[in-house]
Amino acid sequence: MNHEPDIFDLQAELCQSLSNAVRLRIIHALKESPKSVNEISFDVGLSQPNVSRHLAVLRSSGLLAAHRRAQEVYYEITNPKVVEVCEMMRSILAEREAQYLSLLHRIQD
Repeated sequence: MNHEPDIFDLQAELCQSLSNAVRLRIIHALKESPKSVNEISFDVGLSQPNVSRHLAVLRSSGLLAAHRRAQEVYYEITNPKVVEVCEMMRSILAEREAQYLSLLHRIQD
């Protein structure tokens, strides 16, 4: 039996990195440009230590990179396809909600 991780294991690990609402908010906050921890904390409305823990998860999964500028560390998305995946998930959710509302309207009529 092969104990090497296969593509499905790797895919599951990547999905696990994105399976937290705070981390999804961070990705959303970074989709336009790199930001410092303080800027990200402000954007997502959470403390800097809390955001830093989530940034560490996203960095360890390879979704974010960090670069020092003077005294601050700036974070950026390593691959724009990450944003596309998140937007695709939101699109699926919107379609699902529209179908649910359509069904609800038909039931009420």
